[in-house]
Amino acid sequence: MTTLLRLDSSLRINDSYSRSMGDYFTEQWKVKYHDGTIISRDLTLQPIPHLTQETLNGFFDDSLHSGHIGLSDLLIDELYSCDEILITSPMYNYGIASSLKAYFDLIVRTKKTFAYDTNGIKGLLTGKKAYLITALGILQPASQEKNPIEIQVTSILNQLGILDISYFPMDGMVDPEQAAIKIQQQRKQINQHLNQSDYATDKTDYRKIY
Repeated sequence: MTTLLRLDSSLRINDSYSRSMGDYFTEQWKVKYHDGTIISRDLTLQPIPHLTQETLNGFFDDSLHSGHIGLSDLLIDELYSCDEILITSPMYNYGIASSLKAYFDLIVRTKKTFAYDTNGIKGLLTGKKAYLITALGILQPASQEKNPIEIQVTSILNQLGILDISYFPMDGMVDPEQAAIKIQQQRKQINQHLNQSDYATDKTDYRKIY
């Protein structure tokens, strides 16, 4: 049985492009994996505490304990228990939401999710697949292969050993007409990626949503 871990980070609980596309993705994912399990973690409704010196010290000294170490262990256990990871993220000030950064700060841990060997850093979360849905108000320059969120998240996931990453970017979302086009494009990409043979055109007027 396949397990998907879904992480949402948009500050918008309603009318969020990234959350909406995440909902669509999970609907199609459940069609493919009808007996699969989805673990959902909303980093806005369930905020992760920011990293402190006390917690950081505990990462390197097992004799030091704090409540945040326990939470870190729980989040890492979730990662090990899943086969695939869905991350939905809007761009805030050219980067990921602070809630998503706080999450990464608690799960990127030596000897837990990565280690060092003679070749340098070795990720321990191997054999997993990640999907990254991003939403940007601005248009992505054609000269840039990846947007700022994709660059940042890819670097972190690669360190953890997650190399199989699929991207579903939506840029220029501040323009309702552009947003409607990108939503349709990425829905089609999701269907094709999950090998769904049928793609029904959605009649929703996305120009009314922002």
